[in-house]
Amino acid sequence: MTRKIILFTILILSCHRPQVETHNFVIVSECRLPGYPKDIDIKGNYAYIANDQGGLQIVDISNPESTYIVGHYYHQTNIQGVAVRDSFAYLALAAGPPNNGGMLIVNVAKPSNPTFVGQDNWFYGYNVFAPENDTKFVYIAARYWFIVEDVSWPQYPSYVRRFATPGNVHNLYVIDSLAFLACEQMGLIIYNLNNPDSTAQISEMDTPSNARDINILGNYAYIADGYDGLVIIDITNPQNPAFVSSFDTPGYAQGVFVKDNLAYIADGSDGLKVIDVSDPYNPILYGEKDTPYAYCLYVKDSLIYLLDRDLGLVIIEEENR
Repeated sequence: MTRKIILFTILILSCHRPQVETHNFVIVSECRLPGYPKDIDIKGNYAYIANDQGGLQIVDISNPESTYIVGHYYHQTNIQGVAVRDSFAYLALAAGPPNNGGMLIVNVAKPSNPTFVGQDNWFYGYNVFAPENDTKFVYIAARYWFIVEDVSWPQYPSYVRRFATPGNVHNLYVIDSLAFLACEQMGLIIYNLNNPDSTAQISEMDTPSNARDINILGNYAYIADGYDGLVIIDITNPQNPAFVSSFDTPGYAQGVFVKDNLAYIADGSDGLKVIDVSDPYNPILYGEKDTPYAYCLYVKDSLIYLLDRDLGLVIIEEENR
């Protein structure tokens, strides 16, 4: 029933969406990468890119017009996700040879020479989230598991909590004690980690398509929802999330990043879509830029760092902003 209500609401909103003048976006530079880039984190002058079979690639972005690979770390298992905190990169590994998936920790204090630190290898890792204010734990989207890893001793990371989920956890976002999971076919699932395991899951809300990525800003969750584009959910009451609106993009929404009332969408074969969400109940197209296949993105200052399957790391900016 929830899915039917959301689909009907999307149809009504789409029929009444006004036509607006959009803004132009231009490519600043491209940096070709080995493999297929899947995830990105940025710290200082470096972009850390999970590059599937191409390992971890570290790109110097100090000059956005002339970026280059400064270091790399290869692994026999595909690297799907990355989060960097302090001098460590936490990597989500797809299942490979027996006991060689999971989460890998690499020391990136010297970006030109990343080195192995430790690994917890029993699960299939899709993505990892490492809050800046939480130096003891990282949180992992691991297919049908949501995992809390203790990394206080980085040479020997180990899970301290794990939750079997009803859907395929593809990405996640953690704020304080609340974990928001983009759970593909099951939509949004919310956990309160202050609760014991038996009551940690406090709510769930289906989305029309596949929840691939999630970003939180204020009281709203912004979900890249596959063929249904951007879905916005009110999480003011995490125990009772409420559908707000959606924006149906023409491609397959793979990634989302929200900054300054703009939602940036990596929209698969339709490249970059930028959506004005200053009124969450009435999202409107702000601008776009075609690329062959946009998978993930990160926004810092006025620059968009877009991962494209064919072009690698693409840096984009709004023209004349």
